[in-house]
Amino acid sequence: MKIIDEKGKFLGLINIIDLLVLAAVLLVIGGAAYKIKGQGSAQSTPQTVKVTVLVPAIRPEMLTNIKAGDKIVSGSSFTNVVVKDFVIKPAYMINADSGGQRVETYDPYMKDVIFTLEGSTVISGGTINLGGQDIRSNKEYYVKSLYYEFKGQVVTVEIE
Repeated sequence: MKIIDEKGKFLGLINIIDLLVLAAVLLVIGGAAYKIKGQGSAQSTPQTVKVTVLVPAIRPEMLTNIKAGDKIVSGSSFTNVVVKDFVIKPAYMINADSGGQRVETYDPYMKDVIFTLEGSTVISGGTINLGGQDIRSNKEYYVKSLYYEFKGQVVTVEIE
């Protein structure tokens, strides 16, 4: 028995073109089902994530609009991430002294801001996405609200 006969039928049952169309439809349906269902339902419940972000060396007049309770913005819409707390400290610097040695100092004018952000997210795969941004220690994070935007660095990540 031939695989494709003289009428163009695969194993004498179905036309090869019809078989290819059927395979394409099944692949599309399978892909849509995988996308809708996801990679597994074990981690499909939202979890609370708390992130500490350090924003270094900011001019003090730029810090007047920060308030606890500010909602974080992603793109042009608000997210479920909230500024839980923030601490303003003198900016930590490493400078060279008169002998050329590196010394730790605090800048008398510039300020460091340590934000504590909290929100809920579904953790899937190998990333945690909070407020439209991937988070992990030492990664850049933009603390952006309606009134300000600062570029900081993630210090800690806690999943509750």
